[in-house]
Amino acid sequence: MNDDLKLMKETVRDFSAKNIENIALKIEREGIHKDLLKKLAEQGFLGATAPQEYGGSELDGASYRAILEELSSFSPSVGVLVFLYNSIASKLLNKGKAGDYLKEILSGESTLGFGYGEILEGYGNSSGNEGSDGKGILKKDVIFPTANKFIALDGSGQNLILAKGKIEKAKDKKSLGIRGLGISDVIIDTSGTENLGLRSDIVKAIEDSSLEIAAIYLGIIKGSLNKAIEYAKVRTTFDHYLKDYSPVAFSLSNLRAEEELLRSYIYETDNENGKGLNALIFAESLSKKATKQALQTHGGYGYLEDFGVEKFYRDAMTISTILFRGRTDRKRLSEEVFGTEAGNL
Repeated sequence: MNDDLKLMKETVRDFSAKNIENIALKIEREGIHKDLLKKLAEQGFLGATAPQEYGGSELDGASYRAILEELSSFSPSVGVLVFLYNSIASKLLNKGKAGDYLKEILSGESTLGFGYGEILEGYGNSSGNEGSDGKGILKKDVIFPTANKFIALDGSGQNLILAKGKIEKAKDKKSLGIRGLGISDVIIDTSGTENLGLRSDIVKAIEDSSLEIAAIYLGIIKGSLNKAIEYAKVRTTFDHYLKDYSPVAFSLSNLRAEEELLRSYIYETDNENGKGLNALIFAESLSKKATKQALQTHGGYGYLEDFGVEKFYRDAMTISTILFRGRTDRKRLSEEVFGTEAGNL
């Protein structure tokens, strides 16, 4: 890891410690407020990979992954939002009239929500129901429903559109994880929408972002292990610190070693030739092990919101549903290993 990348990680870490750490629980309970969004925009995180003509920073892939890792180690919800803005919105909105709206979004002046079904492959409720006036469409399970613009599918369920307004939130829902973004049914305004392409464009954008999703997982692993290791240093039972018990010390140390192995791979490879897929599958599995161990290390306290460790477990599980295309990605990996079709039964 070169000096520039180390400096980037330190910068994002300092930003997160100052602007996210002290409100992490508030983010879980109330969502990501616009003032934090503006700060993320001012730092260039919302448009990390976007072209400069749209207000982006045009950072290289490793720097972008560093941003995702460090933000996610404090709040996975913030990391996922930055991912959605960069890896999906910046790719779909950087042309024509949509480019003007991209400038507003990356500056933090406007906010952007995403249809859950548009992101999750095979999800059944992606198209929604068109209103009788033809100007509104009910979108079920919208991520970041407090936004004022939305990437969604039109009434036919075939075409991606940018809806430039909403009529109302129809029904708030409680999600397992990524609660800082929120999820709700929303009636969006479909008058004067911009066509962005096909749903397959979102699927491809996610498929091309294996290392970036792995970086979010890496942040979750780092954040949960940091809390577990610090807790093991100060928590005592039977007059001994938890770190002095072999099962605790060995488990956390092994997980930290695996974390470092994953980190070196994420920053030393690229998404070409399917290499990122290896990191993604390993990261998804390791995030579940690490967050579970972090919970167990805290004992009963780990399940309390105030300790800030249970969110990592919940978020790892949720990201496995939203961004990790389980069977599809494992089938792709199997076909790379065998050099032909595999894993079809």
